[in-house]
Amino acid sequence: MKANKVSGYHMRMLRENIRIPFIFIIVVLYVTESLSAVLTFSRNVHIDVTPFAFVFLINNDRIQFVIAACAVILFCNAPFEDESYQYVISRAGKLSWGLGQILYIIKMSILYIACLAAATMIPFLGHIIWSNEWGKIWGTLGKTNTGTQFGVKLSVSQNIIRQYKPIDALIISILLEFSCILCIGLLIYVGNKMTARSVGTFAGALIAVLDICVSNDWMDWAYGFSPVSLAQLELFNGYASKWGINLAYAEKFFMIAIVSLSALCVVANYREKAINRISRRRIHGR
Repeated sequence: MKANKVSGYHMRMLRENIRIPFIFIIVVLYVTESLSAVLTFSRNVHIDVTPFAFVFLINNDRIQFVIAACAVILFCNAPFEDESYQYVISRAGKLSWGLGQILYIIKMSILYIACLAAATMIPFLGHIIWSNEWGKIWGTLGKTNTGTQFGVKLSVSQNIIRQYKPIDALIISILLEFSCILCIGLLIYVGNKMTARSVGTFAGALIAVLDICVSNDWMDWAYGFSPVSLAQLELFNGYASKWGINLAYAEKFFMIAIVSLSALCVVANYREKAINRISRRRIHGR
């Protein structure tokens, strides 16, 4: 209960932090713009779109980089300590404070993914057909190059269409992307908290660009250490499969990473650097 109250305190503070709503607006605008060509194609052929754009969106290297980079900005102010830190931690205790930080990162990750999922449907409002089939639009874009005539740059994987049912692919993609964003948030928190510097933010930025680096002629085995890459279903059909990198591997990777980083989040709160940092800020009037 104390941990939940700590996370609730941070959630209430969002109203005073314009940076977070600004990030959400940027992501929504970027996603809707990325799907605008698909809407144009849909209108021209007079065929509505099934609501599975999220699956293909996160399988795009460029879009995934932007999503991960915005997630880094979202959590860059970790460990979320302000002038009330010493008062709150003295009442809640270090364990509840640490667990509360984890809950806050989880809640923000859920909110972020929900925002992404909603953004993938906004462009198609009034042009959505609710079906448990991929539909003609995604099927055509995946099997032909017709979309290039309408400026569609979003890559639609034929492998995903062939191997997964739409609902299954959507649920798996949402869970993988949530795990990726959660890992980035926890990593930033641990790094910043333990070093009292922006080491965690720097590590999160490296995670954001790692997928692009690996896809540009790095060793294929490095995909196994890239959360952004492991959130993409298309990865499991490429060169990474020869290294044993598949959906089961991704599930194990994210479970181990989330549990380990969560444990470190709690352990990090037993270090005194954070308290000393707040004290130094007060002494220097910052």
